[in-house]
Amino acid sequence: MKKISLTILFSLLSLMAFTQSLKVVIKQDGKVIEPVNDVYKLKKSAFVFEIMATNLEGFLIGATTNKDIYAAALGLYNQEVPWFQNTGMAEELYNKDKELFLMDSAPSYWYYTDAKDHRFDKTPKGNIKQWTATRTVTRFYDVMVDQAINLKDFDGSAFLFMYEPVYNEEYDLIGKKNLFQAALRFID
Repeated sequence: MKKISLTILFSLLSLMAFTQSLKVVIKQDGKVIEPVNDVYKLKKSAFVFEIMATNLEGFLIGATTNKDIYAAALGLYNQEVPWFQNTGMAEELYNKDKELFLMDSAPSYWYYTDAKDHRFDKTPKGNIKQWTATRTVTRFYDVMVDQAINLKDFDGSAFLFMYEPVYNEEYDLIGKKNLFQAALRFID
Protein backbone atom coordinates (compact mmCIF):
# COMPACT_ATOMS: atom_id res chain seq x y z
CA MET A 1 0.00 0.00 0.00
CA LYS A 2 2.87 2.35 0.83
CA LYS A 3 4.45 1.74 -2.59
CA ILE A 4 1.19 2.55 -4.37
CA SER A 5 0.75 5.75 -2.34
CA LEU A 6 4.31 6.84 -3.05
CA THR A 7 3.92 6.05 -6.75
CA ILE A 8 0.75 8.13 -6.95
CA LEU A 9 2.41 10.98 -5.02
CA PHE A 10 5.46 11.04 -7.31
CA SER A 11 3.24 10.85 -10.38
CA LEU A 12 1.21 13.84 -9.20
CA LEU A 13 4.36 15.80 -8.34
CA SER A 14 5.87 15.12 -11.75
CA LEU A 15 2.65 16.22 -13.46
CA MET A 16 2.62 19.40 -11.38
CA ALA A 17 6.24 20.06 -12.34
CA PHE A 18 5.31 20.15 -16.04
CA THR A 19 1.99 21.94 -15.71
CA GLN A 20 1.82 25.03 -17.85
CA SER A 21 0.25 28.13 -16.45
CA LEU A 22 -0.16 31.79 -17.26
CA LYS A 23 -1.34 34.39 -14.78
CA VAL A 24 -2.15 37.86 -16.07
CA VAL A 25 -2.88 40.92 -13.95
CA ILE A 26 -3.79 44.29 -15.43
CA LYS A 27 -2.66 47.39 -13.56
CA GLN A 28 -3.25 51.07 -14.08
CA ASP A 29 -1.75 53.85 -11.97
CA GLY A 30 -0.05 51.15 -9.88
CA LYS A 31 -3.37 49.56 -8.88
CA VAL A 32 -4.71 46.14 -9.85
CA ILE A 33 -7.81 46.45 -12.00
CA GLU A 34 -10.33 43.82 -10.93
CA PRO A 35 -12.51 42.49 -13.74
CA VAL A 36 -16.23 41.89 -13.63
CA ASN A 37 -17.10 38.97 -15.94
CA ASP A 38 -13.73 39.41 -17.73
CA VAL A 39 -14.44 43.11 -18.37
CA TYR A 40 -11.72 45.53 -17.22
CA LYS A 41 -12.74 49.19 -16.93
CA LEU A 42 -9.72 51.36 -17.71
CA LYS A 43 -9.05 55.06 -18.00
CA LYS A 44 -7.77 56.29 -21.34
CA SER A 45 -4.17 56.22 -20.15
CA ALA A 46 -1.25 53.80 -19.93
CA PHE A 47 -1.82 50.41 -18.37
CA VAL A 48 0.38 47.38 -17.71
CA PHE A 49 0.05 43.63 -18.13
CA GLU A 50 1.90 41.75 -15.39
CA ILE A 51 2.50 38.24 -16.63
CA MET A 52 3.70 35.21 -14.66
CA ALA A 53 4.35 32.03 -16.66
CA THR A 54 5.37 28.51 -15.69
CA ASN A 55 6.57 25.99 -18.29
CA LEU A 56 5.28 28.24 -21.06
CA GLU A 57 7.78 29.93 -23.34
CA GLY A 58 5.19 31.97 -25.15
CA PHE A 59 1.59 32.30 -26.26
CA LEU A 60 -0.50 33.83 -28.99
CA ILE A 61 -2.62 36.89 -28.32
CA GLY A 62 -5.51 37.95 -30.46
CA ALA A 63 -6.53 41.58 -29.96
CA THR A 64 -9.38 43.23 -31.81
CA THR A 65 -12.20 45.72 -31.61
CA ASN A 66 -14.47 43.13 -33.26
CA LYS A 67 -16.57 41.52 -30.53
CA ASP A 68 -17.74 38.73 -32.86
CA ILE A 69 -14.19 37.49 -33.57
CA TYR A 70 -13.44 37.55 -29.85
CA ALA A 71 -16.64 35.69 -28.94
CA ALA A 72 -16.03 33.01 -31.59
CA ALA A 73 -12.47 32.46 -30.34
CA LEU A 74 -13.51 31.83 -26.72
CA GLY A 75 -15.56 28.71 -27.26
CA LEU A 76 -14.57 25.36 -28.69
CA TYR A 77 -11.83 25.46 -31.31
CA ASN A 78 -13.31 26.83 -34.54
CA GLN A 79 -10.99 26.89 -37.52
CA GLU A 80 -13.13 29.64 -39.09
CA VAL A 81 -11.90 32.21 -36.53
CA PRO A 82 -9.40 34.42 -38.42
CA TRP A 83 -6.82 34.27 -35.60
CA PHE A 84 -6.70 30.48 -35.95
CA GLN A 85 -6.13 30.59 -39.72
CA ASN A 86 -2.76 32.38 -39.62
CA THR A 87 0.45 32.01 -37.65
CA GLY A 88 1.36 34.52 -35.00
CA MET A 89 3.39 37.61 -35.71
CA ALA A 90 6.13 38.47 -33.20
CA GLU A 91 6.06 42.08 -32.18
CA GLU A 92 9.11 44.28 -31.61
CA LEU A 93 11.75 43.25 -29.08
CA TYR A 94 11.48 44.86 -25.62
CA ASN A 95 8.12 46.54 -26.37
CA LYS A 96 9.94 49.67 -27.51
CA ASP A 97 6.82 51.47 -28.72
CA LYS A 98 4.66 50.47 -25.71
CA GLU A 99 1.84 49.36 -27.94
CA LEU A 100 -0.57 46.50 -28.43
CA PHE A 101 -1.33 45.33 -31.96
CA LEU A 102 -5.00 45.19 -32.96
CA MET A 103 -5.43 42.70 -35.76
CA ASP A 104 -8.47 40.75 -36.95
CA SER A 105 -6.62 38.41 -39.32
CA ALA A 106 -3.77 37.00 -37.19
CA PRO A 107 -2.60 36.90 -33.57
CA SER A 108 0.60 38.32 -32.13
CA TYR A 109 3.21 36.09 -30.53
CA TRP A 110 4.50 37.13 -27.10
CA TYR A 111 7.34 35.04 -25.71
CA TYR A 112 10.23 34.97 -23.27
CA THR A 113 13.38 33.02 -24.11
CA ASP A 114 15.78 34.96 -21.90
CA ALA A 115 16.53 38.55 -20.84
CA LYS A 116 17.86 39.32 -24.34
CA ASP A 117 15.09 37.70 -26.38
CA HIS A 118 11.50 38.54 -25.42
CA ARG A 119 8.50 40.70 -26.32
CA PHE A 120 8.01 42.48 -22.99
CA ASP A 121 9.29 45.57 -21.20
CA LYS A 122 13.04 45.54 -20.53
CA THR A 123 12.91 44.03 -17.05
CA PRO A 124 11.68 40.41 -17.26
CA LYS A 125 12.92 38.01 -14.62
CA GLY A 126 13.33 34.27 -14.48
CA ASN A 127 14.27 31.51 -16.86
CA ILE A 128 12.60 29.55 -19.63
CA LYS A 129 10.71 27.39 -17.09
CA GLN A 130 9.36 30.20 -14.90
CA TRP A 131 9.37 33.89 -15.69
CA THR A 132 7.63 37.15 -14.91
CA ALA A 133 7.39 40.15 -17.20
CA THR A 134 5.46 43.35 -17.73
CA ARG A 135 4.15 44.87 -20.90
CA THR A 136 3.20 48.53 -20.84
CA VAL A 137 0.59 49.80 -23.29
CA THR A 138 0.31 53.51 -24.10
CA ARG A 139 -1.32 53.06 -27.49
CA PHE A 140 -2.84 50.55 -29.87
CA TYR A 141 -1.45 49.88 -33.30
CA ASP A 142 -4.23 48.99 -35.74
CA VAL A 143 -2.44 46.73 -38.21
CA MET A 144 -5.44 46.60 -40.54
CA VAL A 145 -5.19 50.35 -41.32
CA ASP A 146 -1.49 50.79 -40.43
CA GLN A 147 -2.19 53.43 -37.78
CA ALA A 148 -1.21 54.06 -34.16
CA ILE A 149 -4.02 55.15 -31.82
CA ASN A 150 -3.15 56.80 -28.52
CA LEU A 151 -5.28 55.52 -25.66
CA LYS A 152 -6.62 59.02 -24.97
CA ASP A 153 -8.06 59.00 -28.50
CA PHE A 154 -9.45 55.45 -28.41
CA ASP A 155 -13.21 55.01 -28.32
CA GLY A 156 -14.90 51.73 -27.59
CA SER A 157 -13.54 48.42 -26.33
CA ALA A 158 -10.66 46.14 -27.19
CA PHE A 159 -10.98 42.39 -26.81
CA LEU A 160 -8.00 40.19 -25.93
CA PHE A 161 -7.59 36.45 -26.06
CA MET A 162 -4.35 34.77 -25.00
CA TYR A 163 -4.03 31.12 -25.92
CA GLU A 164 -1.61 28.30 -26.49
CA PRO A 165 -1.93 26.74 -29.95
CA VAL A 166 -2.10 22.95 -30.37
CA TYR A 167 -0.48 21.64 -33.57
CA ASN A 168 -0.33 18.24 -35.25
CA GLU A 169 2.82 16.68 -36.79
CA GLU A 170 2.36 18.72 -39.99
CA TYR A 171 2.22 21.92 -37.90
CA ASP A 172 -1.46 22.45 -38.66
CA LEU A 173 -3.40 24.15 -35.89
CA ILE A 174 -5.85 21.59 -34.53
CA GLY A 175 -6.83 23.14 -31.20
CA LYS A 176 -6.07 25.69 -28.53
CA LYS A 177 -5.75 26.04 -24.79
CA ASN A 178 -7.42 29.18 -23.42
CA LEU A 179 -5.05 31.05 -21.10
CA PHE A 180 -6.60 34.51 -20.54
CA GLN A 181 -9.43 36.60 -21.91
CA ALA A 182 -10.43 40.19 -21.37
CA ALA A 183 -12.65 42.93 -22.68
CA LEU A 184 -10.95 46.28 -22.09
CA ARG A 185 -13.58 48.99 -21.76
CA PHE A 186 -12.16 52.50 -21.81
CA ILE A 187 -13.89 55.28 -19.90
CA ASP A 188 -13.19 59.02 -19.66
